[in-house]
Amino acid sequence: MIKKTCPICEQNNFTMIYKSNLPNKIEAVNYAGRKKPDFYHYEMVRCLDCNVLYASSIYSDNFIEQLYKQSDFPYEDEIKGLKKTYETYLLKANNYIINKERMLDIGCGNGFMLNVGLNLGWENVVGVEPSSLAIDKVDAKLKNNIIKGIFNKNNFEENSIDLIFCAMVLEHLSDINNFLIDIKTILKPGGIVLAITHDEGHILSRILKNKHPIINDEHVCVYNRKTLEDIFLKHNFRIQETNSVKNIYSIKYWIGMLPIFPAIKNFISVILHRTKLLNINLGLKAGNIYIIAQKPYKRIKQ
Repeated sequence: MIKKTCPICEQNNFTMIYKSNLPNKIEAVNYAGRKKPDFYHYEMVRCLDCNVLYASSIYSDNFIEQLYKQSDFPYEDEIKGLKKTYETYLLKANNYIINKERMLDIGCGNGFMLNVGLNLGWENVVGVEPSSLAIDKVDAKLKNNIIKGIFNKNNFEENSIDLIFCAMVLEHLSDINNFLIDIKTILKPGGIVLAITHDEGHILSRILKNKHPIINDEHVCVYNRKTLEDIFLKHNFRIQETNSVKNIYSIKYWIGMLPIFPAIKNFISVILHRTKLLNINLGLKAGNIYIIAQKPYKRIKQ
């Protein structure tokens, strides 16, 4: 484990919110995307100066990287809803783009948003994805568009990307400050970041506390609207929009994420399966936020 400080003020002035609940065996650590809640999580603390909720210590970078490389890709059935959800916000981000030349999706899974980008008129799309199982499911026509591994700015030229998209990535980063420095370097002046992440300030998060799926052993830091803006402002991004996200998932997925006994979930699922409602998509504002941030055209003096 490695110690962490507040990502915004980089100090250690905090109060403990949730005690650590990590598995006793390494083999039990599961970093699959959109996994069903297992209620494992780091010790989560809140900065008394910045109010951000973050992990006081996390697994080492090397261990985390291996977990992501070996992670499963179990949400293929939800791709249709995810496309509809993310396309809505990509269209919003496109309003701030002059030339749709090069789009980068960090944490692209099987590349489904690269297809969306192409359909929306992007000339060149590229993705980064560490999971071997996710890359195995990429469309053949996009295989050469995806870089396998953890995002590394050295794979890109400076000032070469018009838009960076990342969904459910920011909360996983062991060092978001280095990440924002790196993506700002490869963005063109005026380039856009569209990030979608969990909202720690949502009412469900406040009610369910550490039983909410966003408190888990993959999430290093969980933001609300203000702290999300604060971390981008720290790196001199210009905030264009921040707001809640309406997620579209199947009813089956929503039930799977409920923090209730498995037997109750199974009973509900059986009833809805009989009525053929289980696979119907349902849009809810269930606790995600998006931010559209822009790299300034002119360099800002530090």
